Amino acid sequence: MTDLTLAVNEILDRRSEYLTAREYYEGTAEEVYTTAAIKRSLRQTVNRFRLNFAATPVDTVNNRLEIASVSAVSDEAGSYLDKVWASNELTLEVGEIHKNALIFGDAYLIVWPMDDVLQVYYNSPLTTVVLYDEENPRLKRVAAKVWETAVDGKDRTRVNLYYADRVEKYISLSERLPHTPKDADFVPFVDETTDANGVMAHGLGAIPVFHFRTERPKGKPEHLNAYGAQDAINKLVVMQMASVDFHGFPQRIALAAEGSSESADFGGDAKTGLSNNPGEMAILNGIKDVKEFKAAEPSTFLEPFKAYIRSMASTTSTPLHYFEPTGNVPSGEALRTAEAPLVKKARTRQNSFGATWREVFTFILRDGGFVEDVQVHWKPIETFDTKEAMEIAYKKIQIGIPLEQVAAEMGYDAALIKTWIIEKESLAVQPGNDIPGDTSTHDLKPDTSGIPDNPYEKAA
Repeated sequence: MTDLTLAVNEILDRRSEYLTAREYYEGTAEEVYTTAAIKRSLRQTVNRFRLNFAATPVDTVNNRLEIASVSAVSDEAGSYLDKVWASNELTLEVGEIHKNALIFGDAYLIVWPMDDVLQVYYNSPLTTVVLYDEENPRLKRVAAKVWETAVDGKDRTRVNLYYADRVEKYISLSERLPHTPKDADFVPFVDETTDANGVMAHGLGAIPVFHFRTERPKGKPEHLNAYGAQDAINKLVVMQMASVDFHGFPQRIALAAEGSSESADFGGDAKTGLSNNPGEMAILNGIKDVKEFKAAEPSTFLEPFKAYIRSMASTTSTPLHYFEPTGNVPSGEALRTAEAPLVKKARTRQNSFGATWREVFTFILRDGGFVEDVQVHWKPIETFDTKEAMEIAYKKIQIGIPLEQVAAEMGYDAALIKTWIIEKESLAVQPGNDIPGDTSTHDLKPDTSGIPDNPYEKAA
């Protein structure tokens, strides 16, 4: 198979999986019915009552994946990164990329020069894929983007194949692709940017498509193990709501007297039947006994409901208190113990996404003429209160970790840290002050009453 056929079929084959992942995250997955009769009975109810817990495993990880700053070796390279970051609004784009990578398991970023400015934008796995070398699965061989568009009033499928030195453009011959597309279903797409064969050369020196994934070689949705529990929760909620109208009130029955063949006379109002208002007496003619079925016990639904939530928490390594925020939330050491599996999972995602971000920013710098490395600094994953965070930072400084690194780990902006360092050094060189960089002569014990505006400020 050629790259064209492989790429198009890879995207089409995985679309159903990605659509399912999105449905469970958004809470629109169709309920699973045991019989057609039940489906017909509940079809008016199913979409009205939804308690979507499957999004929680995604959101709890995503909330901990926040980039604090990106730093380059030289100031010039750092300024160039800041320019690209601001022009592409990457503060917003980064969060969307992380969230979609967790929802689908895969997400893609394309970096492309446009009007002398680098454009950095997210691409969905519903339309984009990267194919890797079979001998070296970490080496990108080709990337592809497939999307539907209108040409001369007719629907067509466009395909772009991205290589390290060129882009090959194709368009489908027919409006609807066959189940398994082949090369013969496409022809080169020629426009003002390509030659007669639909090829556009570029000088980027690398494939400009970057793959964010939860696992290798292919990612898996963060909430994949929540599907089953969510199906059970959906069924319990819908069945309970459907049962409320019938079983939500006590049901009364009257047993006719033995040998009686006449219709029972309940007395009272002739139009409304039995009257049982305060101060009145109900007279039942021809009735031997009256019995009552109690209203349905909510625990019949609620106890299994809680069990399935606990199952979802267990299978997705998500602490139970994120599903029951009004319950007993642990604190201190108990909280860190409960969140240990979540922290480990979030750190794994951080390492994977961080490696891709480093590749992205190195690519951006190289396009700007800077051949140097970058560092991606993340905000802390663990849950600490202010006092604990400052104590940990102080201990790191005591064992020799540079102040700049500690401040970056605490989530302070790189530019702000650099300003603090310059101010600190300018004070240290004044007569009577300590030697610059000699932390042994400084009282660095943190103010545990709160995080100061300047973490390098001496304690009073």
